[in-house]
Amino acid sequence: MIQANLKRNPERGAIVAGVLFLIGIFLILSLLPYFVFGRSVPPNYIGVRQNYFDFMYFLKKGYESEGLEPGLRWQVPGISTVLLMPRDFQFIDFQGADGDSFFSELDVPTTDGSKVRNEVTVAVRLYDRPEANVSGGKPANTLGNTSGDGSEVPLAEMVKRIHGGPRDLVLKYTATPDTVLRNVARDAENSLKASLSQLSTTEYYNPVLREKAALRSQDSLAERVAPDGVEVFATLIQRYVYAEKTIDDQIFAKNLQDQTERMNGAASKLSAAKANTERERALWDAKIKDLQVEGDSKVKVTESEGSLYKARKSAEGDLLVATARSEVDAARAGVLANSSGADIYLGREIAPLLRTLRGGIVTGIDPFDIEKWVRKLSPASSSSREAR
Repeated sequence: MIQANLKRNPERGAIVAGVLFLIGIFLILSLLPYFVFGRSVPPNYIGVRQNYFDFMYFLKKGYESEGLEPGLRWQVPGISTVLLMPRDFQFIDFQGADGDSFFSELDVPTTDGSKVRNEVTVAVRLYDRPEANVSGGKPANTLGNTSGDGSEVPLAEMVKRIHGGPRDLVLKYTATPDTVLRNVARDAENSLKASLSQLSTTEYYNPVLREKAALRSQDSLAERVAPDGVEVFATLIQRYVYAEKTIDDQIFAKNLQDQTERMNGAASKLSAAKANTERERALWDAKIKDLQVEGDSKVKVTESEGSLYKARKSAEGDLLVATARSEVDAARAGVLANSSGADIYLGREIAPLLRTLRGGIVTGIDPFDIEKWVRKLSPASSSSREAR
């Protein structure tokens, strides 16, 4: 439909084509400065500006001392350019032909004539500006950690070093990252061999001595490459074996013997601990039984004392009850004796008793005369009567 409209109206088609052409020219002119006069510095990279000539106070021939941070930076063809150098960690691996490194394993001679083959990794970074900065690599004297045998574990002490920047790096090692790593690797190899070769064959199996030697190598390498703008972050010995298999086997056998002796010592300590535990268990079982028997005896004694106390208190209570009852009966008798009609009541009570008396009929006594009955029935009255 648009082509049909353009064919019907040629003037409108010319206008549309002209507008599109102007838009294209505008886009080209807008993007051309970026492609011609701009350079993008990616993250984890340093931009190194290089000026081709001097121009009053604006330009100074050569490389600038401070690196450019990530972002869009200007450059003018024929006047200056921006080179890119990696800013993140880079690793120099001495791993041999089977590894992913350009560098072979390190064969370090020992003080007693043997050779140790090492796989070492050196971590480095590039400084983005020259200054006095803090970097590690010097063995510390005072340490808090200890190894298994009680020796102090070496740690890197932070020290200040005057270091260079990107300009010093490019002037010393060129602007190619691989070339920089190869040159730093050469210095690292010399430092490692110089430090590790001070150990004997058996000292290589001592982690404290080996790590101290590695830190001495790291400190020496940092002092050497810091002025060139390279920071040595760490030196890691990943693997080491003796080049002579006989020596390696002998040291392995010696280490195995030491570990076996340690294991036997630990086993004997474990047996002694188990025997001590059993002895203590038997001793405390016997004490527990004695305490149980003693407790049972105390329970029985306490129960018997409780029963005796209960019986005594019950007897005292019964005595008190009987005493109270007798006092009540005495009081009741006193009340009856002093009340009117008491003689009649007593005679009625004694009357059934008179029926049981044997020996005939008692005469000459008033049934209601209590005193006569008492004199009559009492032994004293009977004796006096017989005497008469």
